[in-house]
Amino acid sequence: MQAMTREDLRSEVLLEMRALSTADHFMDEAAATMLGIHTTDLHAGEVLGRIGPMTIGQLARAVGLSPGAATALVDRLEGAGLASRVHDPTNRRRILVKPSARASGRVHMVFSLLLKNADTFLSRYSDEDLEVIRDFLRGAQKLMTERTAAMRRTRGQTRVGKG
Repeated sequence: MQAMTREDLRSEVLLEMRALSTADHFMDEAAATMLGIHTTDLHAGEVLGRIGPMTIGQLARAVGLSPGAATALVDRLEGAGLASRVHDPTNRRRILVKPSARASGRVHMVFSLLLKNADTFLSRYSDEDLEVIRDFLRGAQKLMTERTAAMRRTRGQTRVGKG
């Protein structure tokens, strides 16, 4: 059996990245349905859980929404018991959105089996392998985040035509 060329291997990695992205999208849809929320709400909850409390404006920028749409999003998150508005302890006039204690329990119920299986899956890799995987994921995330930001900046200015 002939070894793959570097170009073939790079193409295969890019194909697998696309497949992983699609699988993640489908999983987000299923998880949001289980939680009774929209996928945008799920993404906002993930951002809040990972980064911590932030203003509605900061949350809007993090998930690519207008401030008005983010206000409606926070209303939905509060209604679902996943977040709450609180006064900023350093500036009482500023309101922060923070994940609720209930949110982590509900989200854990949805994702706990995946996390357990992922932990088992990762156990087969050496520490050095995990460092490479972590570096790859950080780099891929940075590429995607930068490209998303560029696409959002041109929103409404550039449309890809129908063939």
